[in-house]
Amino acid sequence: MFKTWREEYRANQATKRRIELEEWEQKKKWREEDRAAHLKAVAENAVDLAEHNQNLKAATGVSYLTLVCHEDTWTFMAIRTFGQWKPEWTQSTRAQSVLDIGNAPEHGELGRFTVDPNLVSGRIEKLPTGTDKAGMQRITLSGHNLTQLLASLYQGAKEESIADSARCGRLYSKLVEFLNLLDPDAEAGQTTGITFQIDDSVDASHLRQ
Repeated sequence: MFKTWREEYRANQATKRRIELEEWEQKKKWREEDRAAHLKAVAENAVDLAEHNQNLKAATGVSYLTLVCHEDTWTFMAIRTFGQWKPEWTQSTRAQSVLDIGNAPEHGELGRFTVDPNLVSGRIEKLPTGTDKAGMQRITLSGHNLTQLLASLYQGAKEESIADSARCGRLYSKLVEFLNLLDPDAEAGQTTGITFQIDDSVDASHLRQ
């Protein structure tokens, strides 16, 4: 009887080990599949280096661009590109005193950036609240600012984080949509300060009927 019990115990242990091994192999397969899918997604968000180089050259020739987007979108891009940033800020130069900022943030956070965005005071305009433009804002960007944004988003599109990679890749492509409107053969200055809006929307015409 003891021999029978011992054999059954050994058989059960062997079965248990086999099941655990199968589970481990299945989980390993899932991890590998997830990793492959992750790398594929990041690769799809990334931008070819030669294409990026051409985009930087195009952006360099821009005098200035009036960008319209949600303040959260701008804050995401600005933090990545220029360093410290808060949605409520309406100026973008290094303040000498808290008194220099109309809607001042906490004392000690006087608009200090790891990289100066070179946007003069007053170039961030909040659009009226209580309308369909609530939360939107206008930012006046120089060609220099535009190249900084493109460079930062280019790097971000290659990051491990799928969320950051997707956001950076998409925002990069939106700025490229503006660059694709440029005509290098056109006479200079014809469209100085063109307004470009980041605001993908659904077709809601059927809702108004």
